[in-house]
Amino acid sequence: MTSPDGAPVLSIPVCYNGPLEEGERVLAKLRNCGTPLVDDIGPKSYLEVQNMLDPAAFPHGVERYWKSSFLKNPGDEVLDIAVDYAARMPSPISMLLLYLVHGAASRVPAEATAFGLRDDLWNLDVIGQWATPAERDTHIKWVRECFNTLEPSSTGGVYVNHLGADEPERVRAAYGNNYERLARIKQQYDPSNFFRLNQNIKPTM
Repeated sequence: MTSPDGAPVLSIPVCYNGPLEEGERVLAKLRNCGTPLVDDIGPKSYLEVQNMLDPAAFPHGVERYWKSSFLKNPGDEVLDIAVDYAARMPSPISMLLLYLVHGAASRVPAEATAFGLRDDLWNLDVIGQWATPAERDTHIKWVRECFNTLEPSSTGGVYVNHLGADEPERVRAAYGNNYERLARIKQQYDPSNFFRLNQNIKPTM
């Protein structure tokens, strides 16, 4: 992402859930690897964790377009592509996010909940943000080109909350092998698609 003064920066948001002393031990290596511009790691409430990227990363009132996918063990080639596109971001408030989904999230059986993508995975978000409406096409083009270049390295899965409004065809990819079971439930309880103000599973009739 970009710092407030316009310089490219690498931001590493972290979260440890557990005893404070153990968290300090686990994060010690990260915190001792250099001198960061900012280090605000410390005890936080759940609400603070949920908002730790706001408002710096997601300012209110701007236009936003993003595309997302999951990667499995991205190697140097994938990271080189990400760095290259990050260097060419047309907006200082755009960003590329890569974060690991693992731990407790990967210990739940895939069929136990609606969300069935339970492997250790890296979530990729290519996010374009801009303040001037006339620049919309430029930023959307950057997002799509970046995403399409990285997509061959993806698992094909996606987190449903990160689907864009123009991607209804990717809803199936968000649920994996659970999709057919969820489609039957949708047909039984919401055949008129009342709950539809999201990227949802459509009724079969």
